[in-house]
Amino acid sequence: MEVDIPAFIQEQFIRPMIDPTVPGYNLVNTLTYGAILLGIAFYVIYPFLRKKGFTFDFAFLRALLPYILFGISLRVLEDQNFIARSTNPLEIGFYVFTPGIWILTFALVVIGLSLGKMMGKRFHHPDLRITTLFGMVAATIPLGLNLLTAQEWGGAAFILGMVGGLFILTHIVAKQLHWEFFSHPLARTAYLGQLLDSGATFVALEFFSCGEQHVLPRLLFGAFGNVSFFFVKIPLILLVLYFLDKEYQKEDPHLHGFILLFITILGLSTGGRNLLTVLAGTCSI
Repeated sequence: MEVDIPAFIQEQFIRPMIDPTVPGYNLVNTLTYGAILLGIAFYVIYPFLRKKGFTFDFAFLRALLPYILFGISLRVLEDQNFIARSTNPLEIGFYVFTPGIWILTFALVVIGLSLGKMMGKRFHHPDLRITTLFGMVAATIPLGLNLLTAQEWGGAAFILGMVGGLFILTHIVAKQLHWEFFSHPLARTAYLGQLLDSGATFVALEFFSCGEQHVLPRLLFGAFGNVSFFFVKIPLILLVLYFLDKEYQKEDPHLHGFILLFITILGLSTGGRNLLTVLAGTCSI
């Protein structure tokens, strides 16, 4: 049986980018983007940053937070039709949706880290301070536009309150049960990021007219309801954090920190985007 390659690419990759009537992610593009992301992260970015002497700790995450805000803010501006999507890499609309938005954000991170290295050597400032400042400048306009047009402050406050309450409860349980893996700062941020993803997704689907774009959550919610995200994701992320601590904390602390950083960024990116989506009011009650 012959496969029509152009038609396959059009249906699985191009159409989800430009047609709002279909979900943005399907099984094919999810697996493809995931494989590419993992390959670049662990076989290109990780060895390169290690070679340059970067340490994957909470300070490094703090420097990356403005870039995460930039990416999710730009994505939500696209939801509000500030910028139209495009499949042409020569147009700005290509860089407001997956995979273009990852490419743009990554490019800004590279520029920020490079500036931090160069300026740090010249003016004797900490590298990451310059990197953070550059990211804050980049994030100012897209984040500011989202805040100025925000409509659902109550919904966003509810998400943050629920996520904060669940995080505090988990922290108390971790102390009582002496979960050593939870004492790592990046383990806590990884958990918080995934908790934000769960909480923001649940509120967006349960109380607002948002739709889920990703494949696995769609299957899970369809079978067990929106609240099932908590019952599946919370135990799963805690088990992953326990396994990572047991296998990598002592054997390879640099890789351990990078994996935790990776999980944190994924959670904050998807959860932050859903939070801003609710805040923007692009999904109405």
